[in-house]
Amino acid sequence: MIELLVVIAIIAILAALLLPALGKAKQKAQGIGCMNNLKQLQLVWSMYSDDNRDKIVRSAGLDRLLENPADTRATLPNADWNNWVYGSMNSAPGNTNVGLLQAGLLYPYVKNVAVYKCPADRRTDRWNPPTSSTFAGKPTVRSMAMNCWMNPINVWGGGSLNLRVFRKQTDIIKPSPSKCWVLIDENPWSINDGWFVCDPTRTQQWTDVPATYHNAAGGLSFADSHAEIRKWRDVNILSARNYGVAKDPKSSDLPWLQERTTSPP
Repeated sequence: MIELLVVIAIIAILAALLLPALGKAKQKAQGIGCMNNLKQLQLVWSMYSDDNRDKIVRSAGLDRLLENPADTRATLPNADWNNWVYGSMNSAPGNTNVGLLQAGLLYPYVKNVAVYKCPADRRTDRWNPPTSSTFAGKPTVRSMAMNCWMNPINVWGGGSLNLRVFRKQTDIIKPSPSKCWVLIDENPWSINDGWFVCDPTRTQQWTDVPATYHNAAGGLSFADSHAEIRKWRDVNILSARNYGVAKDPKSSDLPWLQERTTSPP
């Protein structure tokens, strides 16, 4: 009995030593998977422009939300509805419908629904409102959102903000392609449409909120086709339970993202 207790104690000690390392390894693997997904989407984003005379794929907010993959408004001549992805992650059962990904303008280039969601995103259709069974439902299909200044159907702020709107790849000159983000992992409490709004005129408030799935970090892809994991230090991001959260006055995260979002013409 004593020997058995000693063995159990040794196993417990080994588990205590190994589990944190295994947890970090899992987070690292998920971060690599996230960057791979972002790189694939970024690549097909560029391919779309190659096939459309340099034009960037359309993006849209809630004012052009399509929640039915068969919605005929997107297929009408000169339709001003279809964009890179359909649907809102706040709306069940649409937030679990892969058809909303497949109907978007980028899907024919990638043909893989898995790349639209970070491997570490555990949001399900029971997320809203969150309960003790939050993770027991059906997984939602998307965690990625697009920079709202990338060829929007309707410009954020109605065009009154005097900020650069990118319609073609050749428009991306300030910030430069290597410093202009296109896709981002959005916080599960913030994500709805396929748009991520970062408004450079709002210096004290996040409009939408980045995800922190990777040990307080999240993924972004850039117009030059690279992707990276950004460590966020804004305490209000780390504890966000909604969109529109205040900027942490001690953090430079919001200015960092704003500088890489758009610029004055």
